Amino acid sequence: MQNNRSNLTVAMGVVAAGLTLATQTAVAQPSMETLQRDAPSNWGKWGEADQVGALNYLGDAEVLEAVGAVRSGKTFTLQVPMTSGDGPVFPGRIPTQHYMSQDEGLYSSGKADPLAGGVKYSDDVVFMYLQGTTHVDGLAHGWYGDQVYGGESAQSTIHGHAHGDVGAIGEKGIVGRGVLLDVGRHMGSGEHHRLAPDTCIHLDDLKATADAQGTTINPRDILVIRTGSIARYWDEEPDAAWDAMTEPGLCYSLELLQWIDELEIPAIASDNLAIEKVAQEIDGETFVIPLHGALMRDMGVVLTEIWWLDDLAEDSAEDGQYSFLLVAAPLKMMQGSGSPVNPVAIK
Repeated sequence: MQNNRSNLTVAMGVVAAGLTLATQTAVAQPSMETLQRDAPSNWGKWGEADQVGALNYLGDAEVLEAVGAVRSGKTFTLQVPMTSGDGPVFPGRIPTQHYMSQDEGLYSSGKADPLAGGVKYSDDVVFMYLQGTTHVDGLAHGWYGDQVYGGESAQSTIHGHAHGDVGAIGEKGIVGRGVLLDVGRHMGSGEHHRLAPDTCIHLDDLKATADAQGTTINPRDILVIRTGSIARYWDEEPDAAWDAMTEPGLCYSLELLQWIDELEIPAIASDNLAIEKVAQEIDGETFVIPLHGALMRDMGVVLTEIWWLDDLAEDSAEDGQYSFLLVAAPLKMMQGSGSPVNPVAIK
């Protein structure tokens, strides 16, 4: 994957302007409390101390069912590459910065000596946003009002998450039956089968994609949604500039939330930055990332983003198998809002 850096400069300028506009617009919006008045909530379902939410749906039986989805043993790693100073990130974050603290340069310049016997070694360090690559969100990462998931005070996020941190998800891990919904192939266009910018993915689109694939979505499946969007970041064509603010994604509806609740979906993954379309119109008003509030804060559904799905999708289109054993364990960043992950799909 190679990035057109001039495209990136232009795209990020547009992103920054778009985020400012969306933020200003959101100030005048009706409240999430009003929007979520009749929506599902899982607060207290797994006890007051619960910090992993809908991942509680994934038990021994679900893992064994997922193992049964393995047919060929083919594996796919689903993290995007981490390259120093380069990578798709949400506005306000910067890509990973990678530095060598020790390498051959120290030895050849005489600033370091080999170890006894002659062995040399390298060492390195990174600065990164924990959600600056493929990652899992902690349940307290997104909220509205003055409460995070489970009813804990939003004050619990200050100086590190005292509740709903990603470290709790790292302890639990995400292991279950993953189902790829290749919406990009079903609804998109072009040789890469991508959704157009600003496309809203509705519940009917998910169902239609599953039908087109011949895929059954079982209770407690992990939804893996491909839009084809994130791959545009590495395109060379000048007219293919990637833009975080216009990425296609899920759109809010009460019907979508009720469907996810009825199926007891534990987690949703996607190949975009936010799972959902960042700014979306609901009842004539603009909301910014409303599904983060609805799914994470109220329902405890784990969101995991910036997945690389093109290789898995291509293979699934060839063999017709869209279900697999999915294993994704984020790094145990205690009190963290999110954490990097390299998910593995085993078909």
